[in-house]
Amino acid sequence: MTTLSKLSPSTLSPTRSASEPAARPAPAATPAAPAARNVVARPGDGFDTRPSTFVDRPKGLRPSGTPEATPSAPAVQSLLGTPTAAPTRPTTPSESRPKPTGVPVIAVFDGGVDASHPDLDDAMWTNPGEIAGDGIDNDGNGIKDDLHGFNVGFNSGDLLKGEGADHGTHVAGIIAAEDNGLGNTGVAAGKAQILSVGGIYDGKDLLTNFERGVDYVVAMKNKGANIRAVNASFGDEYRDAASQKRWKAAVQKLADADILLVAATANGNGSNMNNVQDFPANLDLPNVLTVASMDKRNDKLARYSSHGDKVVEMAAVGEDVLSTVPGGDWEKMSGTSMATPRVAATAALMFAENPDLTAAQVRDMLVNTVEKDPDLVGKVSTGGKLDIEAAVAAARASVQANAFVAQG
Repeated sequence: MTTLSKLSPSTLSPTRSASEPAARPAPAATPAAPAARNVVARPGDGFDTRPSTFVDRPKGLRPSGTPEATPSAPAVQSLLGTPTAAPTRPTTPSESRPKPTGVPVIAVFDGGVDASHPDLDDAMWTNPGEIAGDGIDNDGNGIKDDLHGFNVGFNSGDLLKGEGADHGTHVAGIIAAEDNGLGNTGVAAGKAQILSVGGIYDGKDLLTNFERGVDYVVAMKNKGANIRAVNASFGDEYRDAASQKRWKAAVQKLADADILLVAATANGNGSNMNNVQDFPANLDLPNVLTVASMDKRNDKLARYSSHGDKVVEMAAVGEDVLSTVPGGDWEKMSGTSMATPRVAATAALMFAENPDLTAAQVRDMLVNTVEKDPDLVGKVSTGGKLDIEAAVAAARASVQANAFVAQG
C-alpha cells in the first residue's frame, strides 16, 4: 500500500525517502482516568508547569476467538435494518443527501464525551429529532435519547457510560472547546460541533463497534446532519483477511457518505508502521488521513510516536496538550491521540470556509499545505507537519477559484 494512492489525480505527489526497517508497535491499553486532575478555572502561565499524562492509543476489545481468528458473529446490522456490506456507490456525495449546511460536525469515535462540560456544553451537536431526557426513541432510529450522539457499547444515548470518557472528552476539547475564558480553546472553537460516538471500548469488539458507529453517522448525515469528519484516536493490528475486509468496507461507507476519517498512528516509541496491518489508520482510501505526533515544541517527532512514510501522511502537536476531561476539569495529555484531533479540527475550519469541498479534497489540501520539517523526512509521506493557516487559506482560495470558474 502506498499513501499516495489515497490522493486524487490532481494532487501533487510528495517526495519520499527510505524509511527504517519495520518494527512491531508497543502494546497499548485502554486509557483510564488519571490519578490526579488538573482543575483549571481560567487560563494562565500555570498551565505550562502542570504534569502531562501520557495516554496510549486505545485498542479496544478483540473479536471473539483468538487474536487472529475470523470473527464468528454475523455481519453487524445497521440501525436501518440492512446488513453491513461492501458499498458499491462511488466516493461522491449522494444526490439524495441534503446539501451540507450549518456548522461542520466532527464525530468523535472514542470513549464518551462529557456534554455538560462548561467548555463543551455549547459545542455539541444536537439531534433535532430527539427530546432530551424523556426516555423515548423520538426519531425512531432504535436509540433512546441520543441527543448528542450514540453509545455503541450500550446501545444508548448515555455518552459517559463505559471506558475511556477521559480520553474522548479530551479529544473533543482539542477540536471544539469554547473560547469562553475557561481552560483551553479548541482549534475549531465556534466553527465545529461534536457528535460523540461513545462506548467504543465496551460491549462488542472494537471493529463491530466501529461498524455500528459508522452506520449511525451515515444515517444521521442522510437525515441532514452536517457530519464532515470522524476522529479515530484508536486502532490496532488486524492480520486476518476477514477483519481487514470489514474495516475497509466500513471506512468505504464513510467515503461514500463524503466523510473524512482522521486516524492516529500507534504510540510505538519510534516504530515504523509501513508493514503493519494497522486499522483503521493504514487503510488506503482517498478519505483517510493518518497522523503522527510532534513534540510540544513542534520541531521534531515526539519520542513516543510511531511513523511510516508509506502509511502516515503528516504529524501534528500531540505532547502536553491541555484539554477538557469529565467533571468540568482540564488536564494535559500526550499521545498520537492528541495530535489527530488537531487535524480533524483543521478540516472543520476548512469545511466552514468552503462547504462545497469534498472529504477527499480537504484531505489533499491538508497533505499539500504541510510545513516541511527535516525531522519528518522518511518518517511521514509528506515530510511535513500540520500548517493550520495554510490549510485554511487553501480552502478559502478554493471558494474564489470556484467563483472564477462560474463567472468564466
